[in-house]
Amino acid sequence: MIGDDMKTLFVEKKGMELRYERACLLIFYQGKRVSSVPLCQLDRIVVSPHITLTAGVLGLVTEKEVALIVINSRYPGRTAVLSASSLGNVQRRIQQYQLHQNQTFRLHWAKFLVHIKILRQYRLLYSAQQSRPDLRQPLTKAIRQLATILGSWKDDQTIQSLTTLRGKEGAAAAIYFNAFKQLFSPALNFTNRNRRPPKDPVNVCLSLTYTLFYHEAAQALKISGLDPALGCLHEIYYNRDSLACDLLEPLRPLLDRWIYDLFKSSVLRAEDFSIDNGCLFNPAGKKRFYDAFRQVRPTFKRLLRYYARFVVTAINQQYAPA
Repeated sequence: MIGDDMKTLFVEKKGMELRYERACLLIFYQGKRVSSVPLCQLDRIVVSPHITLTAGVLGLVTEKEVALIVINSRYPGRTAVLSASSLGNVQRRIQQYQLHQNQTFRLHWAKFLVHIKILRQYRLLYSAQQSRPDLRQPLTKAIRQLATILGSWKDDQTIQSLTTLRGKEGAAAAIYFNAFKQLFSPALNFTNRNRRPPKDPVNVCLSLTYTLFYHEAAQALKISGLDPALGCLHEIYYNRDSLACDLLEPLRPLLDRWIYDLFKSSVLRAEDFSIDNGCLFNPAGKKRFYDAFRQVRPTFKRLLRYYARFVVTAINQQYAPA
């Protein structure tokens, strides 16, 4: 099914197969052709691990610079992505590599991203407090604790290293999630953040949403001519796009709010999931999730591309003539 923005194709149903003909993607179900989509209409294809692909499909999506993402909810380490090569000029990436050695620059932009993240965590809990008088005490406590952490940003002398910054970010995350988990129905069994595999419906949604937008962030960076592997807050790590992780940080509270709204409005319910060596979507629940995802994806995609351009501006300012 193609998203409402006409740019994302989701192929999830067991028994489906992707083939190609000229510049079109052909979709087969149980050996019968059911649909075809011109590649020029897409910028991303999201498939489940059990979908069959012919080798020619991989070559075609590479040629047309369409990202292909294999989402494995049960084993996140097996999630795979085939995306377009980095665009933009080489000089920009050289400047990015040079700035990565500048600890002052890295700390400045990492502080900027973490500050936005914690501020949005604060705002989410403050907003929830207005509609949840039954949780006024724990939410008020968390809000005050986050306000104290945010207050440290007024004095730059309190955060002099990335290690100190990560400590504050981790402390804020613990405070935030301890309060955030209480917003959900006990029937969802959301008691902490867990993954690999997620053990409850909320963590299933968090992990899948973060994964989808992590790849969106990496694509936004490539389009801006940047190397997504070279982060400021996140250190270089094998097979990880650390700068994409950086860009995702200030977005996480907004994604958390969206997921909370899905359960609050009963778009998703406990019966949309099953427990089998971890928690998994049922087919109907996954369809409703992707239907909702297609609605919000353009907004968050624009925000990530704005962040990527912001990084480019920061690099250019460092190398502007005095």
